[in-house]
Formats: sequence, structure tokens, C-alpha cells
Amino acid sequence: MAGKKKGNKKVKKEEKKIVDEYQLRRDLRGAKMTKPTDLMQDTAMPTQVEPQYSENIRIGGIEGGATHSILIILDGKGAKLTEVKGPHTNHWVIGKDETAARLSAMIERGKQMLNIPENIPLDCVALTLSGCEEETINREIVETLLKEYPQSAKDYVISSDTLGSLRTGLESGGIVLIAGTGSNALLINPDGKIHTCGGWGHIMGDEGGAYWIAYRACKYVFDDIDGFIEAPESISYVWPAMRSYFNVTDRRSILQYVYANFDKSFIAGFAKEVAIGCERSDPLCLKILEEAGQLLAKHIIAVSKKAHNDLKLAHGGLKVICVGSVWKSWKFMKNGFINEIHNRNVVDELSLLHLTTSSALGACYLAAEKINCPFVKPYDSNVETFFHYKRDHYPETQKTEHSIELQNHTSVYNSAQVGNEERT
Repeated sequence: MAGKKKGNKKVKKEEKKIVDEYQLRRDLRGAKMTKPTDLMQDTAMPTQVEPQYSENIRIGGIEGGATHSILIILDGKGAKLTEVKGPHTNHWVIGKDETAARLSAMIERGKQMLNIPENIPLDCVALTLSGCEEETINREIVETLLKEYPQSAKDYVISSDTLGSLRTGLESGGIVLIAGTGSNALLINPDGKIHTCGGWGHIMGDEGGAYWIAYRACKYVFDDIDGFIEAPESISYVWPAMRSYFNVTDRRSILQYVYANFDKSFIAGFAKEVAIGCERSDPLCLKILEEAGQLLAKHIIAVSKKAHNDLKLAHGGLKVICVGSVWKSWKFMKNGFINEIHNRNVVDELSLLHLTTSSALGACYLAAEKINCPFVKPYDSNVETFFHYKRDHYPETQKTEHSIELQNHTSVYNSAQVGNEERT
């Protein structure tokens, strides 16, 4: 019996331990007090690690034009680290292998400026290049870079130069109208769909660009002297300017620059002389730049027909980022541009913007998105508005005296022949 009693005592002791509710309550109260602090510490930890990681990221963006290229390198927070200038990178002119070599050389020069070891590539580089509208060619350029120059970058994004310009200044879509050596318009709608006009090169297009302006001036002179088609105004300024610029005494000597030693950039440079003629109030030069303004407006009209209403009805109307040296002569193109927009009745309101920084910055934004590296992008500070058009506030325009018609010289010649036959 005594043994049984002892056994009962042990059971009672165990039961006392199990029902010790006071200690349990104290433990629970203590846990409730410490839990919020622990959670705050856990939540704070990721924000301490992320900036440190971002600072070590190196992102590149290249703006590749028909005359020169620019590379910008940012860190993972969006801070600009360096800028590199280089030659043009149009693969249609120099081939994809030489294009890749020039791109890599610019990247390596940027790395040297930042003391980045040669064997450490940038995290990602976006290439927004003139002539890069074809996916197949774009893919081949990237493959060449990764194979031949693996030390330059781990990954690439590649697109046309128009996309880089758009992403520099507009977040939700709009139009980019390039008028540099050539011309090209690109519309991106809010849903990401892209529509283009132009960008076909100096033989098939580039209307309103510097090459077209130079060619137009030269063609007026050639045809006028031949007696083939009389220039709309006197060639008294343009012809001497041509002889001086090309360093020749006759028209035949100019042909070497057009054929045997063709250099598109050099010929396009004559557009500056046309702009100087406008400053001197030369009628033919003023006529040519008025035509250029009209043709650039046609680009906007073409793509604006496919623009979403969200873009058209935004504050300031349809946004158009204007890129290229031809826009420096806006005051001489303005009348032709506005008259074309107003008389076609397609666009009711638009704002023309110019970038305050290189479109290589927009290329950097594309590279950051490719590797999921978020940072604040100051779109508004990257652009300025230089012209605003609203149909309701604009007086009725008069038709331009010499409205440009893009017909080939054969059709003009044939029309002249028919007229002669009718008179006979």
C-alpha cells in the first residue's frame, strides 16, 4: 500500500507541472511584447542590402547615329558615371562585324575611364542604333558581340535609335521624329505596339533629313543649269556655295563625291550651308527648308493615324520628341510644317519636344529594365517643349505657294513632253 501511495504522489507532482497556467501566461505576455520588435528588424533588413547591391551594378546605353555615337554608363541607382563619344555605328554602311567592333571599343573605353578591369563585363548594355529595325540583323549583332567580345557586357538589348530617344523623354508612349543625316518617325502606343514611317535610307527615303536637304539643293542647281527643270528660285547663292563646299569649279567634279568616293555624312554636311543661306534670306534655301518642314510633318501625320486616344487627348496633345541637327533650323521649317499639319486635319493638338540630354540615357533605361534594376527615371527633366500647336487656337493657314510633290523626275519629264506634244 505504501508503494501505491508513493506512486500516487509522483502522479500528482506530474499533474502540477502540466497545469502551471501562470507560467504559460507569463511566457505568452513576453512573446507578445517582443514580437513587433522582431518583425521590424526583419522588415528593415532588405532595405539595407538593396542599395549596396545597386551601387555595384554597371549599366550601359549607346546612342548610335549615322555620323557619331555616344555611350553613357550608369550605376544601379541611375547615377551617371561616365560618357564616351565614338564613330557612327550604322551596320548598313560598315557591316555588322565592324559595328560590333566599334561598339565594343566604346564600352572598353568607358570601362577604362571607370577603372573597371578588362575581364569584368558590364551587367547590361542597350544598343539603340541607326538602321537597327530588323530583328534578324539585330540578333546577329548581339551574337557577334557575345562571341567575339565577351568581356564587354553580360547581356544586350538592341533596337532602333528612335526607341532610345522615346524612352529618354516619354514614359507611356508618343512619337519620335528624327531629322539628322536621315529621317525616321516611330510611334509607341501605351499598349507597347509600334508603328513607323520612313527610315529607308538615302536612296529610298530620308525625306526632310540633312542628306535630303543637301541633295535637294544640288539637284535644283543641276537641273536648272541643264535647262531640264527650272529651280523655283534663283541659284545665285546655292551654286557658289556648292563649289566652295565641295572644292570644285564645275558640276562634273562633284560626281566623285556622289559615286566613286561616296560619303553620305559629307554630302549631308552641305545642309549647313543651306541653313546659312536661310540666315542670309536666300529664297531658294528658304524654299528648301520649308519643303523639309512639310515632309517632316507628313511623317507625323502618317503615324498619328494609328495613335491611341490616350496619347492624343493628353495634356498638351500628342507628344513628339524631335531629334537631330536639322531641328536647329526649326524657324525656317516652321511654316511648311504647321501648314501641312493644319491643312491635313488629322492632328488637333501636339507638342514638339527636344531632349535636354543624350538619348543614350533612354538606352540605359532599357538596359535597366532588362535586368530588373529599378530606379527613378526623371522623364520630365529630360525634355523641353519648344512648340505647341492646337487647331482651335491657330488661324486658318494659306496654302504654300510651292507645295512640294514627291514625284520622280521621269514623271515630270513625261508631263512636260505631253504638254509639248499638245502644243504642237
